[in-house]
Amino acid sequence: MRKKTVLVIDDDDMNLQIAKMILERKLPCKVITVDNGRDGVEILRSERVNLVLLDILMPDFDGIETLQEIRGDEQIKAVPVMMLTATGEPELVRKAGALGVTDYIKKPFLPADLVQRVEKKLAEEHSESVLIFGDDVATLERMKNFVEENFPNDVIIAATYDDAIKNLRGGDVTLVIACANMKFIDGFKLLKFMADDETFGGIPFALTTPERLGDLLDKLNAPEEIPEVEVVAQIVAEEIPESVTAPAAKKKIANVVTNFIGYELDTRI
Repeated sequence: MRKKTVLVIDDDDMNLQIAKMILERKLPCKVITVDNGRDGVEILRSERVNLVLLDILMPDFDGIETLQEIRGDEQIKAVPVMMLTATGEPELVRKAGALGVTDYIKKPFLPADLVQRVEKKLAEEHSESVLIFGDDVATLERMKNFVEENFPNDVIIAATYDDAIKNLRGGDVTLVIACANMKFIDGFKLLKFMADDETFGGIPFALTTPERLGDLLDKLNAPEEIPEVEVVAQIVAEEIPESVTAPAAKKKIANVVTNFIGYELDTRI
């Protein structure tokens, strides 16, 4: 699974160094540090961040102003934030609460407390689960590694139809990617199973090759270009019944896969 990313925004360089050292040693996470709110906001707009630790008292552009900037930006407003504070001033607490932040870490913090609080907060964040289905294990492993390295997703692989069904029933799968070079009958059977079962009928289904995953990454790295889609694209128009179409998930990766690949697939099966 890809490491989660924590962004620490604090004007005190020592606090930044300590937080980074503690969190990266104790948790499977990557820590990015910046000493001002404006740079922090720009990082949020360009990096995939799972949690922000934000100092309240900073010169020029303080924690509340930074939080207001985050919450006012459609692209980054949903990123979880915890406030780092050396003050319990009621007015600051009220302002942060009005912006949806109720989690605080008191400074100076104890290492064990910091780790425990961050670990708990990261665990609350739901990660999309992607099922990759094909009949070649080596190819599946390469695709799995690629997705996990570039997206904040849990990835499950299935090399048989039965395994794919078992994983669908046993987990919270939000996207199914089928390998275009596998036997068509297996991919079609899974697609038909999903279309016929209301539990899975709304899960986006895409057909692609390992090479096209790079194209997905390019699209996902430019979220402003991602179009809204109304329905999941039909992979092979003549073969797939109308009942297969379903509302597209709002999640970016699903939108990209179904819209970008669905109509441009050079099928070889």
